[in-house]
Amino acid sequence: MKKLIYLITVLILLVGCKKDNYPLGEVDETVDYFSKKEVKPKSQWNELDYLCDSIQKAYGVEIIYEYTPRIIAGSTFFMPPQYDKALPYTKVMLNKIWLKPLKENFPVFFKGETPIEFILAGGYVHFNDPTTTATAAGAGMNGQFYRLGMGGVNNFSTGKTWLKDHIVTLYHEHAHQIDHKYGRGYLFDRVSQGKYYGLTGYSSKTEAQAQADGFWKGYGGYAPEEDFATNVEYMVRYSESWIKDKITVSKSQDLEKKYKMVHQKYMDMGVDLHKLHLMVDSVVNKVNY
Repeated sequence: MKKLIYLITVLILLVGCKKDNYPLGEVDETVDYFSKKEVKPKSQWNELDYLCDSIQKAYGVEIIYEYTPRIIAGSTFFMPPQYDKALPYTKVMLNKIWLKPLKENFPVFFKGETPIEFILAGGYVHFNDPTTTATAAGAGMNGQFYRLGMGGVNNFSTGKTWLKDHIVTLYHEHAHQIDHKYGRGYLFDRVSQGKYYGLTGYSSKTEAQAQADGFWKGYGGYAPEEDFATNVEYMVRYSESWIKDKITVSKSQDLEKKYKMVHQKYMDMGVDLHKLHLMVDSVVNKVNY
């Protein structure tokens, strides 16, 4: 009986998620598979629940770490995190490295663009089966501008390299939300129109080749949405002088045009991405555990 119930549940999730295969009207657009059916009694709260509560009160962001494994589509999965990793991840990455310094240093951007929900995924997003090595950091979770999600929580480390890579990836994923919310802009999409590598072409490109073609790295040349997000990613990861030097070396007018567009777009939202880079570097290097 339990197996039958599980199979029915999976089928329902597949129908609800793979809506492109069904005519309009057959899919309930109001279904939210992360909505809470019941509130966890406070008498059952653990340390992480109290921390999540304090974060929501301080920053207006609900941290979601307890849920059943999710099927984004018929072949795409992601799993909840281990408690012993989710707790320090939330303390260090979300509270000390992301939310607190962002609110203090860029209050306008924080107020206007911070999502109200953040989902923790234990591994990464898994394609085809839960043990596959084909993964993505946040694919499938960041198409809604009110909800951000990140994978890799079970790999949490206090090493500076891991912390820096993860927060940079978080801002990359958040850039997809900005894209969904406001769009990249008519002019941005036309700078490299007809020059994108597509699914089969991007992985063979070196960083230098990609930059000469107008993209920060091969993956940025995959499609316009990744082009936009990698512009944000590189400005958060690298210094202003490094960015401008690479533009000069590449001799790519396309790379320079898109860099200026994205930098200005974020300035208009209340954050200088070069100053955000300085903040991220400083926080990662000084954070205590």
